[in-house]
Amino acid sequence: MATIRQFYGGAGVPLRIDGDADGPAMGWRSQRARVRGWLSGLADSDWNGPTRCESWDTTGLVRHLASASRFLGYTLHQAAAGEQTRLLQGMDTRTTVEAAASMLGDMTPVEAQENLAATDAAVDAELAKMSGTDWGAFAEAPPGQLPVHLVVSHFLFDSWVHEYDLMVPRGEHPVVDPLEAEVVVRYLIGLAVVATGSDTPLDLHLTNPDVQIGVTIVDGTTEVTIGSAPKAAAVIEGQVSDVVDRTSGRRAGPVWGDDRGLAIIDAFGQLLAV
Repeated sequence: MATIRQFYGGAGVPLRIDGDADGPAMGWRSQRARVRGWLSGLADSDWNGPTRCESWDTTGLVRHLASASRFLGYTLHQAAAGEQTRLLQGMDTRTTVEAAASMLGDMTPVEAQENLAATDAAVDAELAKMSGTDWGAFAEAPPGQLPVHLVVSHFLFDSWVHEYDLMVPRGEHPVVDPLEAEVVVRYLIGLAVVATGSDTPLDLHLTNPDVQIGVTIVDGTTEVTIGSAPKAAAVIEGQVSDVVDRTSGRRAGPVWGDDRGLAIIDAFGQLLAV
């Protein structure tokens, strides 16, 4: 069984992230449009091809993306109505996710693309209804209840990693969008610190794109900042995609730094290992 720490009620997940709250929605839209465009170019014979996820071929992974999108649309809709969903409480990061995807049933390549487009359109419709103040409403993601902009960040992170899971076995790599990359890595490193219960401050110096991310823990809350970091923090360096891969349990390119920081991303990576 693979579980991560969850937080329901009260202030929800003890995670605060500096940065534009509109960014996650913008990143979600651009990333999903790119994935759908790439999938539209696959031959039918490629849909049973391998991915970096042992449990899923291409069709299975796309079915998961559609399932996650369907849930995101639902929890956003409920958040707009003032309801904080609790459907993921006690989830297993592997079996619960696989069961949710299997509920969509077998799909042909055309059906999988149509389903993905429909669920993504539903998410876009919910996001379009929101104003700036709505980003602070609480919705739900696997770590528990979070402000909407962080919930969208979680599902963008999941989709961003799976885009690599689809493309890398074919010798391809996604175009790196700087906004998406920043949203993904700032959320993921914050989540890793929360999930591991670490109190180690971090200073990430990343490339492709260039971004500095700092993490500190203040009164039990993990705070993530862009462009600065606390003094004497554990340093982590590498390309954004390599740090994300290592933190999500994938085989990664070179990532280096202080042992205290690397221990955090490796511990979290074991929870998400495919």
